[in-house]
Amino acid sequence: MDDRAPRPVEALLVTGPLGAGKTTLVNRLLHREIDAGHRVALLINEFGAVSVDDALLKSHRPELAGIENLVNGCVCCSLRSEVVATLACWCGMEGPGRPDRILIETTGLADPTDLVDLADEPGLAGRFQLTGCLTVVSALTPLEHLERRPLLRHQVALASLVHISKADVDPSLAMAWESQVRRAFPDHPIVRTRQGLAPEQAPDPWLGHLPGPTGEAPVAFAEARSATVRFDHPIDPEGLEALFQRPPAGGELLRAKGVMAFAGWPSHTGGGDRWALQLADGRLEVMPLPSPPHSEPPPLALVVIGMGLDLKAWRRALRALERPPAGARRKVVLGGQGCA
Repeated sequence: MDDRAPRPVEALLVTGPLGAGKTTLVNRLLHREIDAGHRVALLINEFGAVSVDDALLKSHRPELAGIENLVNGCVCCSLRSEVVATLACWCGMEGPGRPDRILIETTGLADPTDLVDLADEPGLAGRFQLTGCLTVVSALTPLEHLERRPLLRHQVALASLVHISKADVDPSLAMAWESQVRRAFPDHPIVRTRQGLAPEQAPDPWLGHLPGPTGEAPVAFAEARSATVRFDHPIDPEGLEALFQRPPAGGELLRAKGVMAFAGWPSHTGGGDRWALQLADGRLEVMPLPSPPHSEPPPLALVVIGMGLDLKAWRRALRALERPPAGARRKVVLGGQGCA
């Protein structure tokens, strides 16, 4: 390699099932890397017609060397060419704007088997180095999923570091998950985390050793479906909670997330009316979403993801929850898609 050529850009792949806590972890990692003086770029992949995680991570945008959101597909298959093009653009930058580290957060439906060889792409060879694969698994995930869900097993098998998230919610389940992963993959370093925070003595995810290929074919989730509803007005909070408790018949709801405004709720302490909604592991969480400085609040949208869902029934049920002010018209744009 030419001595004058810049060093390869280091990249960390963050993967794991839907709702495991990847975005919370990425937020923590961004804080740490920016505070350490690194120029960091962020590549997000979400399964859905709109990017909800973008709103949750937007507070970092001024400090980032770059940010790209890839939606309507999976980075492991249909969006791979876009991933390579984005990475090649960042790696080819010159001067102080060039990132020295890149965080890649995949959708929970992505199999990292098809991403660990990114450095072999002609446009990235010698300019890009995947230094680790950090897999996040929620302690609240049923233990039998490691054996029964091939995608989860692939995500853990290819990890250079495993984070057992939500250990503060149920410490005993976190310990059980750690034992389960250790039995299946005795060489994997494993860390239990709380709110995306790892203990100070935890291994550095950027210094991981990537395991070799598993020899198994990648897992495709062509049957996965999502429905996206964009709202113009606040929705009924009690009605939404009841909908998640008694969802439309058919299929398995894996995940829901969105940026919401709720009818009858006052502004939160951040001064706005936007709330981040997360449904994972059967737990519904709503947190205030601070308004980004000098910009419009994020649009209202909700994404539901699952297997075999009756998307028309979900759309009808969600549309019925919107509460426009008296005299206002309700205009909702809908979308749904699968992973090909």
